[in-house]
Amino acid sequence: STGTLILFSVIGYKISKHRSVFILPFITIALALNYDYNVWATSGLETSFYTFLLTCSFYTYFFSSLQENKKLILSGLYLCLALMTRPDALLILFGLNGLIVLNQLINRSAFSFMLKQLLLFNLAILLIYIPYFIWRYNYYGFIFPNTYYVKLGNETLFSKGFYYLWLYFKPHFISFLIVILPPVILFPLLKGKLLLNLKKFFADKWNAAFFTSLVVVYAYLLLFVAKVGGDFMHARFVIPMAPFIYYIIFYSVLKYFSLKNVNIILTVLLFCSFIETKIRFDVFKAIDKNGKEITTLNRDIADERWAYVTYLPIENEIKLGKALNHAFQGIDAKMVVRGGQACLGYFANFKYAQEYHGLTDTLIAHSKIETRGRIGHEKHATYEYLQSKGIHFLFNRSTFSKDEFKYAELNIPPFRVRTEIITYDNKIISQMQEKFGGNFKFTNFQAYLDDYIKNKLPVASHEQLQKDYDNFNSYYFKHNDDKQREAAFLNALKK
Repeated sequence: STGTLILFSVIGYKISKHRSVFILPFITIALALNYDYNVWATSGLETSFYTFLLTCSFYTYFFSSLQENKKLILSGLYLCLALMTRPDALLILFGLNGLIVLNQLINRSAFSFMLKQLLLFNLAILLIYIPYFIWRYNYYGFIFPNTYYVKLGNETLFSKGFYYLWLYFKPHFISFLIVILPPVILFPLLKGKLLLNLKKFFADKWNAAFFTSLVVVYAYLLLFVAKVGGDFMHARFVIPMAPFIYYIIFYSVLKYFSLKNVNIILTVLLFCSFIETKIRFDVFKAIDKNGKEITTLNRDIADERWAYVTYLPIENEIKLGKALNHAFQGIDAKMVVRGGQACLGYFANFKYAQEYHGLTDTLIAHSKIETRGRIGHEKHATYEYLQSKGIHFLFNRSTFSKDEFKYAELNIPPFRVRTEIITYDNKIISQMQEKFGGNFKFTNFQAYLDDYIKNKLPVASHEQLQKDYDNFNSYYFKHNDDKQREAAFLNALKK
C-alpha cells in the first residue's frame, strides 16, 4: 500500500513539474483518506500487493524515463507477477494487449513492428508465466487455482455483482465522477476525423495513460467484479482499481478546468472524502429488534474490519488456537476449520485441518451446487464427507448434527471450548480422557451403545434401527474395531 502511494505521489509530481505549477497530489491523499483502502492495506490478503504490482506496471510504462523497449518488458514483467498473484489479471492482460494493437493500428505501424511490441510486452509471460503454468497444471491438474472453482469464478451473477459495486460507490461517491468526467474529454474526439483525433490524443503518453486506466477500470469492474457476483468481503475486489479511478478523476479535472481552478476543485473533492467516511460507517448499520443500532452484514457482504475486531475478535482466535495447540500435543487429532476460523486453525497447528469451504480441497471446489447462496460460501464439505475423511472435532461453532451424544466440552483454562465430535475414535478419545480427565466432558459412546443394545435395539422398528445403525456406522464403527457391538446391529437387521 505504501509503495502504491509513493508511486502515485511521483506520478503527481511529474505531472505538476511538466505543467510548471504546483498541483495537489490528489491521488495519494484520496487513497490515504479512503477508509476501505486503509482497511485492505493491512488485511493479510493479496489485495494490496496485487494493487501495487498493477501500479508498478502502470508507472513503468507511462511515467518512467526508460527506453521504450525496456518499458514494455518491465511493465509486462510486473503484470506477469500480478497474474501469478491473482488470475483475474488475465482480463487486464488481454485488455492491454488489445490497446497495444489498437494504438499500432491507429498509427498504421508495420505488422512486424506491432508483433515486436506485443512480444516485448508479453516476454515475461512467455518466459516465466507459461513454464510456471505448465508446472502448476501438471501438479494440480486444473487450469485455475482452487479458489477460482470453489468461488464459482466461471459463473455469472450480475445481480449481486452490481449491488456489490453499488455498496462501494454509494459511500465513495467521488468515484462516480469516472462516469461523468471522461465523456467530456472523449466526446470531442468524435468530431471530424476520428482516427486522426485518436492519433493526436494517444501521442500524449499521459492521455494514453488516462484512456488505458479508463478501459481497464470499466472492463475489470464490469467483466470481472460484476460478473462473478462481487465478494463477501466489502470493497476487496474494487480496491485494486481505486488508484486508477482517482487517476481518471485527477486527469479529467486537469484536462477540463483551468490550472488556476484545479487545486480548488481537487481540494473540494478531498474534503468530500471526510463525508464519504461518515457515509461508509452507515453502510453496515442496522436497527435490531430492540431498537438498538448495530453493525451487521449487508446482504451477506461483511465489513471485514468489523468482523475480525468485533464479531470474531482475531485476538481471541489466536489465543484459543495456541491453547488448542498446547493441549493437543501428542494427540493425533483432525479438526475441521469453519468460516472465520482460519486463524484458529493456523495457530492450533493440528497435523490435519480440513477447511470447510473447500479453499484447499479440490473435491469440494469442483462439486456441483443446485442454487446460489452467499458469495464465497456456496460450496462446502458435507457432514458425510467430513466423516469419510475421519475428521474428529469441530470447535466453537454451530454444530452439524442434532445428536446430543456427539456434543462435548473441553476445559483448557481460561477457555471452555464447545466441541462436536464428528467421528469417535477410541484411541483419540482415550488419549483425551487420560490427558484432560474431568476437563473433557463427553458421552462415552461404547457405554451409549451398550445401553442402546440392551434397551432400544429389541423394541426398535426395522426402519429406525437401520437409520440409527447408518448414523452409528459413520460416527463410530467405520473408525474402530468393535465387531461384537456391530454384530448386534447387523444380526438384528437380518431378522
